[in-house]
Amino acid sequence: MGVFVNQGKKRTDLFLIYPPWAALGRDSYLQNFLPPLGILTIAAYAESQGYSVHVFDIHGERADDTELRRRLQMTKPKFVGISVLTNMCIPAHKIAKICKEEIPDCVLVIGGVHAEAMPEMLENSSIDCVVRGDGEESMISIMQEGDFKKVEGVSFFDNGKIVNNPLRKIQMDLDRFPQPAYHLVNFANYFPPVGTYRKFPAINMLMTRGCPGKCTFCNSAMTTLRASSPKRIVEQIKNLYHNYGIRQIMFYDDTFTVLKKVCLEFCERLEKEKLDLSYVVYVRGDCFSDDLAKALKKSGCHQVLMGIETGSAKIAKRIGKPIEKQRYKEAVKIAHNNGLEVRGSFIVGNLDETRETMMETLDFAIDLDIDLMQLNISTPYPGTALYKELVEKGMLRHKDWNTYGQEEIVYNQLHLTDKDIYDFITYAYRKFYLRPKPIFRLLKRVTSFRLVRDYLNTARLLLFSRFKVEGRENWECWKDLKEEDFLDRKIPKSKHVRLTHQLRQERFVA
Repeated sequence: MGVFVNQGKKRTDLFLIYPPWAALGRDSYLQNFLPPLGILTIAAYAESQGYSVHVFDIHGERADDTELRRRLQMTKPKFVGISVLTNMCIPAHKIAKICKEEIPDCVLVIGGVHAEAMPEMLENSSIDCVVRGDGEESMISIMQEGDFKKVEGVSFFDNGKIVNNPLRKIQMDLDRFPQPAYHLVNFANYFPPVGTYRKFPAINMLMTRGCPGKCTFCNSAMTTLRASSPKRIVEQIKNLYHNYGIRQIMFYDDTFTVLKKVCLEFCERLEKEKLDLSYVVYVRGDCFSDDLAKALKKSGCHQVLMGIETGSAKIAKRIGKPIEKQRYKEAVKIAHNNGLEVRGSFIVGNLDETRETMMETLDFAIDLDIDLMQLNISTPYPGTALYKELVEKGMLRHKDWNTYGQEEIVYNQLHLTDKDIYDFITYAYRKFYLRPKPIFRLLKRVTSFRLVRDYLNTARLLLFSRFKVEGRENWECWKDLKEEDFLDRKIPKSKHVRLTHQLRQERFVA
């Protein structure tokens, strides 16, 4: 790829973009903002290989398309990578189109769980390549090879057809990848979900990738489980603590405790450092024990997020998570006995759900005596077993990906109306939280004015009405987008250069 000459400045090799969540363009749930770990890991690996990298977290910065165009003109990237989750898919299409408008000869690559499940996104004439699986090594190969045909784990157009190259061998040694490039983002933009944090600044991390679970609703189901070494993760934490002032960590591992020996070693190493920080982890009810809880607490963990999903044995079996209710009771008791808060996550509106099974879920949440309850609406993300089943049965209402954020009903129910589900959620939150015990617990947790403010806003949302997210006006350009607006492949060549598998080598002239 040629070098852009502009007042002595070279073109940026790689421009990585994290799109906005489409749901934030409307009255919506209070969303959290944390750094985009996927593209930051790719950025770090690219920098370690000698490439120049620019990261633009549109979601975290609450930015608009004008700022995107400014950044593109400033950097003139040779390669652009966009990370795509389902509820940011349509904004990603617009972003891809803008990138080609501003930098016609850039090579535009997308990745993420939605792109991997839906390589037909290539029908968008602005997209050149889809990465399937881990992106670190694939992105480097794309930049080095100059020919998509030579790159494992990618999909691309060739002679009017989508070509899916064989998958790249899974990298089991995660220690070979450097710490995510946190230096490329501004920590002031980020905060974890309400109810999970105690201190700021906050950051997110991963110790493991993959999950051995078989949940039908999850993209991670049956993915290869791998882990970084505890020594490596603790060294990263020390760096973040001393050099960036980080005091709160949210681990995004699907199940932090699934590799027990790894988890215990991590806790032991972190405890020895005696750092003034707190952290939160995700756990399963069947991957939790007293010795794990003790170790987590001693090393700074203050809360576990437990995906309980349902109080109905029938629904639990239906969604591929048939953990006995007694096991959850034991897990919650173990957590509380060791001074850990429990945030229980539940899904309603599942296949075969009824009013009775939803009430079982609420009754179970109350009986468990968890500290916080979170309700999500069943959402069939592409690539999951649930999505496949609903498509086969013709029960999927639409593919307006903007609505795939676990807040709206997107497939037909057999036994419930939409009103049944929405009314139940409002009722359940009031029933759970408007009790003396949860109110008292929340009051005990208040340590700052910010926490009071966020609790009050969340209460307004969950118990009474929806409200506008702070900074909503910056998303005006992303809302009400339709995917079909970006699927016309007959775009004038002067504005959109359609790359083939052979990457363009011409010198770009602004």
